[in-house]
Amino acid sequence: MYIPDVSEMVQSHSRSLVRGPSPLANATFMLNSTGVAGLLGGEEAMSTVALAQIYDRRKWLGWYNTPGSYIMGKHFRRLAHSIISDSHVNPQSGTGPSEIVHIDPALLLQHDGWSKGPPLLMKRCIRISGTQVEGRVTQPVNVTIARLEQNPRLQPQMKFRHSPPLHSIIPIAVSFTTCVICGLYHEWYAFYMILLGILARGLTCIFIGSGELTFDHPKCAEGSPPGDGILGCDQELVLLKGHENIINAATRGRFFFTFQSKHACRMVELCSFFLIAQAIAQLICIPQSGLFGQLMFVFSIATSWVYNLWFLSFDKAEVRKEIFRNVLGSPKLKKFIFPNRSSAVVSLLLFSCDRKEPSNDPKKLKKIMDGLLPSGALVWEIWKGIVIEHLANGQPLCFDDTHWNHRDLSSESDRSLLKTLLKDAETAYDASSSE
Repeated sequence: MYIPDVSEMVQSHSRSLVRGPSPLANATFMLNSTGVAGLLGGEEAMSTVALAQIYDRRKWLGWYNTPGSYIMGKHFRRLAHSIISDSHVNPQSGTGPSEIVHIDPALLLQHDGWSKGPPLLMKRCIRISGTQVEGRVTQPVNVTIARLEQNPRLQPQMKFRHSPPLHSIIPIAVSFTTCVICGLYHEWYAFYMILLGILARGLTCIFIGSGELTFDHPKCAEGSPPGDGILGCDQELVLLKGHENIINAATRGRFFFTFQSKHACRMVELCSFFLIAQAIAQLICIPQSGLFGQLMFVFSIATSWVYNLWFLSFDKAEVRKEIFRNVLGSPKLKKFIFPNRSSAVVSLLLFSCDRKEPSNDPKKLKKIMDGLLPSGALVWEIWKGIVIEHLANGQPLCFDDTHWNHRDLSSESDRSLLKTLLKDAETAYDASSSE
């Protein structure tokens, strides 16, 4: 009796399973990378859509096929869950229900600092050149003195409108031309996908353009005296001097995209669905088009992508400058580059103090120093106390061995550190005296 080998049985059985043709053997559909072009350039496309609120009639200039629809759709899904009611932005706007809603522009204009007012001034201060201060070198810190004048155009709530650039017609003309050409040559897959991209982008711009970019800041009390404010990060400190109203705008102001309808959330979700559906449809249908139709589609996408890059590199900078002038006017900026942070912090105190009337509050000075130099070590606390005492009494920051040979310091290393820090304070005093 013959017993077949197990491996032969398995191979024979497997051959019987694949004897027929493959389910996709006769398919003419072949995926390629052409449809992926619609998934690129999403960040640039998102920012150009957001700027539709700033330009007059720009919401009608978004009718062109653009890349990045899938990424745009994902961003709009986040927007749907981040809409803020008017009662949270303006608690004193009224007691009744309001139809107005707000969106943080930072969710649309990625990494551009549009959510708050301080980045407008910080970016200006970072770009200007400064005076180098000699001293003990560790990590340089820039200190900018910004003198803000009263701006008559500044209001508790401001809206911005600008004329759209003439170049906006270029991507529109290219998209419609390629769409028509595809129709004339019966490249229907490319025709419908370009048309779908035009509609998705155009409807999204109409919705976003129905809102307004507003700048909101708290209004100071009547008769408020001139005040100071401090903006800062690790390597950049800015001292604001001027009227309390414009100081509030620079430190506490916020930008919002404001919509007059509470149904904006539903519209955001609809735009998100439309954009994601467009990306999926293009990914599937463009490979089925002929080579000519695919080239027309890529040409419309490439033109829009180049336009978006140009728009963000040139036009948005002009818009930022105009908004800066409307909010903060023309501040006078003077910048110093200090060799270390301790001398930079002392210089801030010196520039904020009134040397003609030495009535500086020691508690206020101590709070500033603790906020910018948070160290609880004994040496640092003694140094802060010595500096604050001199500033409160209007005395020059000049020290000798009687100051760094402090009775509470027993080790020589602590006294040496205190001497170094006091020398840093003298460096700041010399720099501020020349201002």
